Amino acid sequence: MKMSSDDRVMKQSLSCLKEFINDFSNTYTTAVLAYVFSLAGDMETRDHLLQHLDSVAIKDGSFIHWSQTATETSASLSVEISSYVLLAKLSASHTNEDRGYASGIVRWLTTQQNHYGGFSSTQVLVLNSYCM
Repeated sequence: MKMSSDDRVMKQSLSCLKEFINDFSNTYTTAVLAYVFSLAGDMETRDHLLQHLDSVAIKDGSFIHWSQTATETSASLSVEISSYVLLAKLSASHTNEDRGYASGIVRWLTTQQNHYGGFSSTQVLVLNSYCM
């Protein structure tokens, strides 16, 4: 919305959301919050959330992704969560470490494409637009 994070409504909204940054019971919510605080320029909160997300990431060789729970089988939900983490990661600094981490997420995401080149989740459309 191109609103300043100094706007009264924005400050109140972010303050309300900040009350939940230590509730890691929902990986999807944590990923979305990481992206929200990235967009708001609150890198301390973003880093706090990303640190937790890194601790629950599913790392398989050079692939990195997330799912809601250890037994979650929804590919589209995993694609959405992983896409939000990628957007949060890429919205700030672009160190070699960040780029390497992001490439692990992108590698996994590309394995989730269907045979037409699309994804089961519409959220990846945002990712496609952001990365181009």
